[in-house]
Amino acid sequence: MVQKTLDQLLISLPEVKAGKGIWQNPFHEFDVYDHSLDFVKHIKDLTDDLNLIVAGYLHDIGKPVCKIPTYKDGVLQEKEPGKPYHRFKNHEHVGANMVREMNSNIFLQYGLDKIKIADLVECHFIPMKNIREMRKTTTFDNFMEKYNALEREFDGCNVSRKEIMTMFLADKLAQGKGCTDKHELFAIRNAVLGKDVFLKEIYNLQQKEYHTI
Repeated sequence: MVQKTLDQLLISLPEVKAGKGIWQNPFHEFDVYDHSLDFVKHIKDLTDDLNLIVAGYLHDIGKPVCKIPTYKDGVLQEKEPGKPYHRFKNHEHVGANMVREMNSNIFLQYGLDKIKIADLVECHFIPMKNIREMRKTTTFDNFMEKYNALEREFDGCNVSRKEIMTMFLADKLAQGKGCTDKHELFAIRNAVLGKDVFLKEIYNLQQKEYHTI
């Protein structure tokens, strides 16, 4: 009952509803609003931690605020006429600050940690941002530099890498049909969490996927 009431509250927040009709890129099946709801569906399969679930609802509330239409060679990129794609520079930082400025009573009445939720929102994009840099590399040494940069960024967070990677996994799955890189991303997730994954295998996988002519 508590979860259902909390879900209804979060869905009705103006900051969450603002994502309706805002399209991201061809790799996302849903607009920002439906993507967030799908994120929550996936993260509920991974954890029952209410802080992470609430962070799921709020993880992209910065996108409507900082959206910029996407152009390529001067041409507006669209899902279909009238539905432009967007990019969202620093959306995670904007979103985290929005959480910090929200009414604390919303969090207190459900025993939630507002500061932690803001930190989760701020850190949720760290894996994808660094993985994009890893994909650009053409030598294993350079790949390791980028991977180690990812590790250092995790170490600077106020939330655990396990929590961040749980957010990341739900975020990727919530791309819907556009999530075609699961094998690579799950391998990186396992490496970050200290499981038995060889980084050279991830490097070779990325080389094959992103540098094969």
